[in-house]
Amino acid sequence: MLMKPVRDEFVVAGDLTLHYVKWGEQGAPIVGIHGLTANAFCFQAVADKLAVDYQFYAYDLRGRGDSDKPAEGYSVPLHAADLAKLIDELGLERPILVGHSLGALIALYFAAHYPEKLSRLVLIDAGAPLPWSTPEEQPAWLTASISRIGTSVPSFEEYTRRLKAAPFLGPYWNEYFDVYFEHDVRHNSDGSVASKCYREGILEEGLHYSAARPEEQWVNVQVPSLLLRAGQGLFADNDQLLSVEAAAAAHRGMKNCRYINFPALNHYTIIFGIEDGPAKEIRKFVEDV
Repeated sequence: MLMKPVRDEFVVAGDLTLHYVKWGEQGAPIVGIHGLTANAFCFQAVADKLAVDYQFYAYDLRGRGDSDKPAEGYSVPLHAADLAKLIDELGLERPILVGHSLGALIALYFAAHYPEKLSRLVLIDAGAPLPWSTPEEQPAWLTASISRIGTSVPSFEEYTRRLKAAPFLGPYWNEYFDVYFEHDVRHNSDGSVASKCYREGILEEGLHYSAARPEEQWVNVQVPSLLLRAGQGLFADNDQLLSVEAAAAAHRGMKNCRYINFPALNHYTIIFGIEDGPAKEIRKFVEDV
């Protein structure tokens, strides 16, 4: 059963207004940081498993969802600074950070540069250098994700029909994908829909990826960390975001890091409740005192 957020509101963090949601009303705080073209509700499935005992927060990054969309200023260091301000404004005491994809790179950078502001770090299917160096070399599944931004689709039904055609989404579709994509779009007066993501910000993000420097952050992580890898390919057997070799390097690079591979899950299904394994491992990790 889907747990409804106990908060769905906005907070002023520096010069930005960020949209956030919160599930659960007791226990230690957890903050979820989503991926490149995502929104806060990608963490609904994980929150359903944890928010009985934890306060699970997730927010829309700048340029995404219902958060502010400045014309420019998109990079991992800037997102980390936003996160620091968000934590302060919400009054959170050393929360556990859970980052997926780009969110994992943000969480990793944050852990290295704001060590006093978190207690534990969870990286989901990212946290190492990308296996490509230019937009032209990026995998087809990422190009497809970005291509949906900035284009109107005649209806929400058509929008989701196109998404379900993807072999890494359609066969696994569940209620969590429904919730997530409902919050992904704005509805226009003519019935059409379009992603809320700010396309120019996403493209700028790609140009400034080098600022993340994940391999330089590993040694500066001072808190216990958990790295989860999605081993299943998306369009091909070898198009994962996080390769076995890159995951091993990140695991070695962080001095107190657990590493778990999920060979039957892909970059998306690892957080959308297809299997209980990821959420169980996160719970086990945060409960290990």
